[in-house]
Amino acid sequence: MAKRNEKTRIEFDFKNKHYVLEYTAASIKKMESEGFSITKLGDRIFTDTELLFYGAFLANHQGITRKQVREIYQELAKTAEDEEPVLDDDGNEVDGLTTILGEMLNEALEEMMNRGGNVSWKVTR
Repeated sequence: MAKRNEKTRIEFDFKNKHYVLEYTAASIKKMESEGFSITKLGDRIFTDTELLFYGAFLANHQGITRKQVREIYQELAKTAEDEEPVLDDDGNEVDGLTTILGEMLNEALEEMMNRGGNVSWKVTR
């Protein structure tokens, strides 16, 4: 997990273009407006995985199409280049990309929920 105030990002080059994937408050809101639901995450495994991956592009690459995102998704390795593959009980490689996307989403949600400024307030009735 990233240190406080450091966001986990995924970076790679594809067809001579550098990509930086991350989540922000604005990108998460956009994902929700397009059908992503954190409370139902996992209910629609294929749709949710696609939306999760597509949503990671929204902060820095808003002009990318879903078709381009699907093409990139098909080409990315399951494990980051600096990590060892994780195997499941059957010896199959676990999709590390989806795991990291989930961690990145959690970080962004924590950042959104952890406000705590110095402005005092009170309730009046």
